[in-house]
Amino acid sequence: MTYFIFEKKWIFGCLLCLSGCVSLPKDEQTANLLPPPSIELSVEKSLVSGVFTSGNWPESNWWAIFQSDQLNQLILEAAYQNPNIQRVEKRVESAKQIAKVARSRLFPLIFFDADESWEYLSYHGLYRAFNPRLPINANLVDLTLSFTYEFDFWGKNRNLFLAALGESKAQEAESAEVQLIVTTSLAQAYFALKTNLLRKDLYEQLVQVRQEIFELQNLLQEKALLSKLQPLLSEENLLEAEQWLLNIKDEIETDRHLINILRGQGPDAPLALDQEFSPPLQYLPVPSNLSLDLLARRPDLMAQIWRVEALAHEVGAAKADFYPDINLTALIGLESTQYHFLLNSQSKRAALQPAIHLPIFTAGAIRANIRAKKAQFDAAVNDYNNLLLRSAQEVADLLILAQTIYQQKQDQEQIVEAAEQRFELTNLRQQKGLDNMLSWYFAKEKWIFKQLDNVSLLYSQYLATIKLIKALGGGYRSEYEVPLRARGESK
Repeated sequence: MTYFIFEKKWIFGCLLCLSGCVSLPKDEQTANLLPPPSIELSVEKSLVSGVFTSGNWPESNWWAIFQSDQLNQLILEAAYQNPNIQRVEKRVESAKQIAKVARSRLFPLIFFDADESWEYLSYHGLYRAFNPRLPINANLVDLTLSFTYEFDFWGKNRNLFLAALGESKAQEAESAEVQLIVTTSLAQAYFALKTNLLRKDLYEQLVQVRQEIFELQNLLQEKALLSKLQPLLSEENLLEAEQWLLNIKDEIETDRHLINILRGQGPDAPLALDQEFSPPLQYLPVPSNLSLDLLARRPDLMAQIWRVEALAHEVGAAKADFYPDINLTALIGLESTQYHFLLNSQSKRAALQPAIHLPIFTAGAIRANIRAKKAQFDAAVNDYNNLLLRSAQEVADLLILAQTIYQQKQDQEQIVEAAEQRFELTNLRQQKGLDNMLSWYFAKEKWIFKQLDNVSLLYSQYLATIKLIKALGGGYRSEYEVPLRARGESK
């Protein structure tokens, strides 16, 4: 008896060791993973510029920083009505259910079958040849409770379940990425529309000023006080300003259509905008531990690393095909040719069927499948490394871009203020008769152009802020630990 117990433990230990052999080793999984690139130098330079402050940013409801009730409402509508968000949420649900299907293979399966068959039996057939007294018409009633279980000694089903679970988690991260793309696109379109409305007012003023210049120069030309050249140039400038006004009106309609589509409405759905214009942030917070924290912040990176993890388990499942499948099937039930004998103790039936399936010659199919899965795993690692490097570059570039735009905006505000003072001075000189109306119109034209440049930088300021929020993951935080980390990377 002692020898038998020792032999069972020895066999179990061997099976456990073989089970570890068919999995892809952890060192091999992480061998080619790149650690997060350091962008601390870019962060330090940004903090010195005075545009950024150190803080934990952004939050999950990052759009609230703009303090716009209308933007909040638009994003809320998009969360419930945008088709892309709804589609990816269904993909998450599908992936979760597929993982549950894969998990079911780890448990014994029990089925109940009830069937009845009517047959016309041949006189020389198997049944009546040995039992001529058997009726020519046979009726067979069968009630069976069956049991089947596949012993997962090599971890194949476990690896398939973990692969499906990894894909489910990847879909969750991808869902967060789609939501981030939709919300940031909606915010960009919203501020593009708001700034274009400001441009429209300025272009209308510009058209009016150039119309006045053209009419005044025409009058002076009729009085022989100007040559024909000046009115022609003024007319050309007027037509150019009218074209700009038409273009900006076209952009406004396009922005309205885009906002409506992103919030899940038709392009011509009503969209009433309030007159308030929330100012951009004066300072942009930047996380101090950005290099180490970037992976967990970005949903696209988390989705890719979970796919790498899933493919590693698929390699392990493919390796298990070299080893035998061991299955156990059992059944117990009742079988009778007549209903009134069905519940009789002599109508019972039972069976036990252990089975082993061992591949001997597969013409290289198993090895080729392993190599294919390994190649997919290596490709996913390379995709992850590329995405990681591009993500770090994107953050570093946007830190520089935001810093430049914020500083340009501060300078432009001073330029606008100087142009406004010059315009007011010209207006005063015109009232005192020191300057003519043309000087006043030209001063106002220059002031309008400075305002247009200021509005363009205002939109660029919003755009840089939103892009930086997107590059930092939009407040995303994975509820799962990072499955794989590069060698030497801290947990």
